[in-house]
Amino acid sequence: IAVIARDIKYIKNEMGEIKDVLHEGYVTQEEFEPVRRIVYGGVAVILVAVMTAVLGLVVMSGGRL
Repeated sequence: IAVIARDIKYIKNEMGEIKDVLHEGYVTQEEFEPVRRIVYGGVAVILVAVMTAVLGLVVMSGGRL
């Protein structure tokens, strides 16, 4: 029983260390939201530009690719 109690104490200690690392090393959803919006907006702008260029090529070639 002493071995089990020691192992449980060790596991609790390790879980506390893992929680500390998670709280220090990662950002929350609220902190990440502006970054996500900026990245998604940039990707959307790039995709619109590519699709516009492809459409322009189709129109300029008279429908032949």
